[in-house]
Amino acid sequence: MLRVGLAGGILGLAAAISISMGSLSAGEPGGAGDLAALQGRWTLLHCEYEGRPQMTPEVMKQITAVFDQNDYTLYFADKGKDGQARAIVLATVQVTLDPTTQPKGITFEFKEGPLKGQKRHGIYELAGNQLKLCYGPAERPRPQEFRAPPGSGYFLETWARHIR
Repeated sequence: MLRVGLAGGILGLAAAISISMGSLSAGEPGGAGDLAALQGRWTLLHCEYEGRPQMTPEVMKQITAVFDQNDYTLYFADKGKDGQARAIVLATVQVTLDPTTQPKGITFEFKEGPLKGQKRHGIYELAGNQLKLCYGPAERPRPQEFRAPPGSGYFLETWARHIR
């Protein structure tokens, strides 16, 4: 069961699936390396909003995120009336990383759709094939730790790199 809406939280990945300000410069220490490490397909392992799960494990299996340069696209796998599998784009956002902060910062800006121009900001941790995100509306303070307590307006997500 989705509690906040697919496009928001996994970007908040539209406020249960919803990400940019500035630009990522290759001159930033670790910036180009982190952006390069994010490239490819990711599978959702965990998604919560203010400490509460946002979807069932079955729905999480239908969510895929793809990083392509500074673009982040969120897909939902569905079946059409004809029974054929199809991918629905939930959100397309521009990603900006700030690896100079501790924890590392991330900003998302929606590129199209009803959330066009809206921003989310947060923190990220990339460890091997796992990505952890904690983010919320740009109007709120950027999270300082990987927690999404009640009343915070924060999403907490864990993603795994899709390995072929």
